Amino acid sequence: MWRVGSVEQKPFGDVNDLGDVSEWLPAQVPGDVRLDLIRAGKISDPFFGANNEDSQWVDARDWWYARSLESELELEKDERAFLIFDGIDYQSAVFWRGEQLGRHVGMFSSQVCEIQSANSRAVRNSQLAIRVWGSDALPRLQKTIAQKLWARVIAPLFRPPDVPFPDRYATLKCQMQFGWDFAPRLRTCGIWDDARVVLVRSVFIHNAWIKPKVKNQKQKVARVSVVLHLDSDREQDARIIATARGKNFSGDVTTCEFDVRLSRGDQVREITFDLENAQLWQPWDRGDPNLYEIEIIITKEESPLPHPPLAKGREGVGFDSLTSSFGIRDFELTRSPGSSEPWQFVVNGQREFLRGANWVPLDAIPGRLTRDDYTARLKQARDANINFLRVWGGGLREKRAFYDLCDEMGILVWQEFPFAGAILDRFPRDRAFLQLVRDEASGIVRVLRHHPSLVVWCGGNEFNTRGNAAVVKKLRGVVKDKDGTRPFKPASPYRDESHNWSVWHRVANLRDYRHDRTPFLSEFGLQAMPNLESLQKFLPEGALSAPHPLWEYHRGDLKKLGRYAASVIHPPLGKGRAGVGSTNSLDEFVEATQHAQAFALQIAIEHIRRRKPQTTGVAIWQFNDPWTAISWSVVDYYGAPKRAYYELQKLYSPVLASFDYPLVPRRAGDVVRGELWLINDLRSSFENAQLTAYLNDQEIFSRRVNIAPDSAERVDSLQVKLGEGENVLRLKVNWGPPTLSDHSYDLNFCDVGEIDPLGALLFAVGKRLMK
Repeated sequence: MWRVGSVEQKPFGDVNDLGDVSEWLPAQVPGDVRLDLIRAGKISDPFFGANNEDSQWVDARDWWYARSLESELELEKDERAFLIFDGIDYQSAVFWRGEQLGRHVGMFSSQVCEIQSANSRAVRNSQLAIRVWGSDALPRLQKTIAQKLWARVIAPLFRPPDVPFPDRYATLKCQMQFGWDFAPRLRTCGIWDDARVVLVRSVFIHNAWIKPKVKNQKQKVARVSVVLHLDSDREQDARIIATARGKNFSGDVTTCEFDVRLSRGDQVREITFDLENAQLWQPWDRGDPNLYEIEIIITKEESPLPHPPLAKGREGVGFDSLTSSFGIRDFELTRSPGSSEPWQFVVNGQREFLRGANWVPLDAIPGRLTRDDYTARLKQARDANINFLRVWGGGLREKRAFYDLCDEMGILVWQEFPFAGAILDRFPRDRAFLQLVRDEASGIVRVLRHHPSLVVWCGGNEFNTRGNAAVVKKLRGVVKDKDGTRPFKPASPYRDESHNWSVWHRVANLRDYRHDRTPFLSEFGLQAMPNLESLQKFLPEGALSAPHPLWEYHRGDLKKLGRYAASVIHPPLGKGRAGVGSTNSLDEFVEATQHAQAFALQIAIEHIRRRKPQTTGVAIWQFNDPWTAISWSVVDYYGAPKRAYYELQKLYSPVLASFDYPLVPRRAGDVVRGELWLINDLRSSFENAQLTAYLNDQEIFSRRVNIAPDSAERVDSLQVKLGEGENVLRLKVNWGPPTLSDHSYDLNFCDVGEIDPLGALLFAVGKRLMK
């Protein structure tokens, strides 16, 4: 049973003040100090109202986790025991039986400690203790005079907490924890990822990297290399047995044996074998995400088959064993027409159009995340026809379950390192910080590199790559050294990639999305209020009226919410400058903001999809929320979809009928003239499909069409005369019984507003610096 207690904060270093803990509380691992305090009744839920402010004192204390390991460590002769921590947040020291095994800085790299036993008998009084420093002990930046001046002049121009030179630059801790425009200042502390004890005999498999490669696609032969990082307590001969089989499909079982000579200590051994009748891993919209399971056993050289798995009993002769999964696929980035930078994703020789979303941490306290949590949200992503997720650099190296599930669901992943938002300044460049960068990035790559869903590494989010060239160089080197099988992008956005914030941050009209000529639109969006049922869960009764300061505390930008909400309320409210109080009720305002968000997604996504192959992908900002926020998400913290989520399901249908028409003011009697497009992201063609248009459920157009594979084509023109009241155009594509596409347009909608001059200036400066 884990327990937790606090002590006075001290500088990070050699400290053993376990005896100073005056009160122990029950703890859970994985978890977080705040979660333990909530369960003990010491603090209130920081996600409700402004309660987060009442728990900031947690950062000013240091914390001890402790438990006995007697039952886990009844060691037999020749057995070895290792402690493995997949993530301790952020500065920590591990103690075993009162002796320090090591100190560590970093949230994402694992720690492995061998426990040395005095003899082979059962170990008694085996206390494990971990000291974790509170967040107020994190390193701070030493600002220059110029930086202080910038902070005073520029910082007031940014919406809090987006200041140019925050102390988060000095760490590789999850960047949004210092405060972001959709997340609170909540710097977590504790053992946030898995922790376990592993018992082996004389050889420990520290890490296994499975590297499959298509050897002969026509003959369906794959070459599988397994790079093993081993720790042997002596020189000896050993036998490595590798068994590969289909994990989510039926297939042949391949077993190979390799004799090796091991030296004492750490070492690397590589084994290679061929898989016949290899089944490729594919994105879900291009085929089946076939996965293999591989079991690796290390035994004495003379051991005959079969070998009992070590985990199921000590009667076997195995030293150690490991089970992992992998997928066989080829991936490359190529240039799309007119682009100077490779942005076309090519999987197994076929180009893949990205219908994507930006993924932020599922919880601002990630220690409580479970596989079930990831399953629920990723299923929602898959149900929205999403085939690509960008794991944003201000967030996490997620827990293993996230990547396992993306493998299983066939969702492509773009993984960023934990760097974000250094547009006007630089991350540290001293030797110690760059070594931390190498250590943390190496840990991230080693853990994730065997996942077939992961296809691109990226340095991070929205930072100046020229000013931070030292960090980019270090990250590029880590990717090349520890992986070498995937492309690396220095940052996002980068060369021909667009984070389009002219809409929202510059308060531009939604139709201005159509000016974007980027090949890859990887950020854009509008804030929208969560559903009323969700608001009632995190706001007190008195805050359920508009406007209220707690809306802003939960990151709602009331002025911009009102500006875009006004454009969709009928009858129109002035010239798009109506405020939050312009509606009659909170229900109406929630509905108006969600309508505006859905319109924004529709306009931008259809524009990008119509332009393929010049365009290669689009990713909305953002799919999910880590906190009870008023944000750009289409699914809120509780998992409740907003209106835009249901619109996204239609807009991201692999086959889409699209109406391209001018978004200008109109009145009853006007004629809307536009072009009908058909977009197909699949490799299948659809001959003699039925394209039908309805105005207010009355059929106004119908024709048979042939839809080519992997295409975007203009197929016809359409004229629609507007009547009084509603004017909803619905487009459907049927191919026999299946409906391939079905979505609608509100032809009365037209947003009219004014661009914010200061926002435009800051946007232009930031865009220039990120090039």
